[in-house]
Amino acid sequence: MYRGKRSSLRDWLALFSWRSAASYSSHFGLPIESRDSLTLDDFEIGMAESKTVPPEFLDSTKIFTGRVFNVTVDTVREGDKTYVREVVHHPGSAVILPIFADGTIALVKQYRHPAVKYLLELPAGTLKDNERPDEGAMRELEEELGVTAGRMEKLCEFFVSPGFCEEKMWLYLATDLIETKQHLDDDELIEVVRMPIRRALQMISDGEIEDAKTIIGLLLAAPRVGFEPDYPAV
Repeated sequence: MYRGKRSSLRDWLALFSWRSAASYSSHFGLPIESRDSLTLDDFEIGMAESKTVPPEFLDSTKIFTGRVFNVTVDTVREGDKTYVREVVHHPGSAVILPIFADGTIALVKQYRHPAVKYLLELPAGTLKDNERPDEGAMRELEEELGVTAGRMEKLCEFFVSPGFCEEKMWLYLATDLIETKQHLDDDELIEVVRMPIRRALQMISDGEIEDAKTIIGLLLAAPRVGFEPDYPAV
């Protein structure tokens, strides 16, 4: 874990943005002479001036229909270029970081076959038809952990892997928890693991937590609960 100067989340993101912008300065038209010459506002202006008009959608052929997602092959025209993309269509997911009265959080340990290993993750689940993300978060929290939340605060929303998948995740911080009863699916084999958020953050740096949504949730939630971590070097 990085042990240098204690940084805020904005400072950490600013450093990341500077490094990214330095790599793409010619694209954004930003003169990158030194780290001090760039601010987040400069980076945001460069983004705003980049392409915003979507390409022309020409055709879509469904090649797979599954229980959780479908796959299409889409043909797209962007300027004078036409190309094909395979797209995974998914209804989206709700992700919840629950914080208990004793200050601990809850993760779930489950086997993830694509990774061929057990992973520690935040509770999460696929949204049902016409279900709002906050409704899905409440439902999944009770199904997986057996608790309900008196307060559910949205932290962010993000695309999981937009290079090929349309799935978006909505991340919530759940507090004022009340114990009820789990309602697990037949094929949902999970172990609930409680720990302090400090320990979970350390597990990110140690490579013990590898799930992206969980890493995002822990880093965003830590300042909200009065814990300002030292972020790993980037």
